[in-house]
Amino acid sequence: MTFLFSRACPSNDEGLELLARAGARVGLVLEVEQREVTSDEEAERLEFRGSPSYLLGGSDLFPGDPEMPFRCDACRAYPRAGGRMGPLPPMEDLTEALRAATGGAPEGAERAA
Repeated sequence: MTFLFSRACPSNDEGLELLARAGARVGLVLEVEQREVTSDEEAERLEFRGSPSYLLGGSDLFPGDPEMPFRCDACRAYPRAGGRMGPLPPMEDLTEALRAATGGAPEGAERAA
């Protein structure tokens, strides 16, 4: 699991904590590589759509708008209920994305991701 972030965005610590909680809900022990994106060239190479971004096996769990430019100082906006946007995905969305990306975890099982 890779957690991409930019120091330009203030929600990184909270986003990392959210990931740990979502992984626990799904029954995953997540080995997380934290990677700061520091240049637009790196953002382009990593297809970084803003901070924070959650990648599993190199794929973004929330692919987003394919027209969005890749920028190192971009803060991510995640859809929320009622058409609002927020700096982090809702817990339910991140949990479901992890479950879908890993094929789900049996109740009570722990698997590394």
